[in-house]
Amino acid sequence: MDKRFIITVCCLLGLAIVFQACKKGSDEEEDEVEEHQIVDWADVYFIAFSMEDNTGVPSYFRNNKAFPLEITTGAQFIPSDITVASDDVYVIGIENKEPSVSDFPPKALLWKNGKRSELRTPETKHEEATSVFISGTDVYVAGSYIPMDGEKRIGVVWKNGDTFMVTDGKESTTFADIFVSGNDVYTVGHENKKGGIVSKYWKNGKAVTLSTEDVTTYAKSIAVDGADIYILGYVDNLSTEGRSLKLWKNGKADKLISGRSVIRGGKVVVDKGDVYACGYEQVGSKYEPRFFKNSVQQPLDDFNSGHTYAVDLQVNQGNTLVLGSMNTDQTVKSVLWMNGQPVNLYDLENDISLLGFDIAPF
Repeated sequence: MDKRFIITVCCLLGLAIVFQACKKGSDEEEDEVEEHQIVDWADVYFIAFSMEDNTGVPSYFRNNKAFPLEITTGAQFIPSDITVASDDVYVIGIENKEPSVSDFPPKALLWKNGKRSELRTPETKHEEATSVFISGTDVYVAGSYIPMDGEKRIGVVWKNGDTFMVTDGKESTTFADIFVSGNDVYTVGHENKKGGIVSKYWKNGKAVTLSTEDVTTYAKSIAVDGADIYILGYVDNLSTEGRSLKLWKNGKADKLISGRSVIRGGKVVVDKGDVYACGYEQVGSKYEPRFFKNSVQQPLDDFNSGHTYAVDLQVNQGNTLVLGSMNTDQTVKSVLWMNGQPVNLYDLENDISLLGFDIAPF
């Protein structure tokens, strides 16, 4: 064969390989999401739900950039909380296979920097992890489980993956939130009694009752500031008290909102002695977000003609971040308000629903 022909073919093959390599590199660069700072004083971390797949997104996000979470093959994932401490990112949630797979009940899980670990319990038929809190080197997770031989939920706190505190099982109990202050571990939630839903908080496992059986009440969030214990929840009982968003301080309730329409509570945060809370209420035919500082309603720019919800909250050095969603007949978009104004989420809001967040200030 002509030597010049062979050289020409080799050159053409070489060019083709270089072209493909360059094209692949270009495609990868196009696929790579450029991270943008959402606020200029902190990194913002999110967990999310896929509106297309109707399940949890198996990643957490730093600002608008995704970082993968280890997921069991064939399992669905539902995240519930995220927190950041000492540059480590902690996510909790549940894994669940199809309902037909009876030998794979929902499992409560913890991810540290994307690495998966199970929260250990006795044999169960259902588990949930609802809130995570880091204290020093200890990781506390609040949740609940139903024993394999039982029907009532057991409220549980895991410490570093092991069962640390459980309720007695006499009433079906759900822990919604956890806060650790020094050596004291606080949880908040509700019990299902025959007479109704009763809200409580627990300090080191000892319960304090916040409501009565005749008034359906859900306690959702807790924050501790020195000797003061703040709890946010809502009342949903039209036949007696009506509906309201309540903020308890040391067991005494203040109604932030009250009325006859639907009212729900999100989160309470204490920063430098100021107390912040968020939630939403029905006004006419639409839902509107609500945000409070020291029990006084603060403005949130709600330009949406449909429903708008406020569900999560973080505060640092007087800067407030409120997470919510804006729903219309055609779209659902997440929104993050900083000091009352929406910030740029760099398209993160378009394909997924942001469920919760945390911040790591610079």
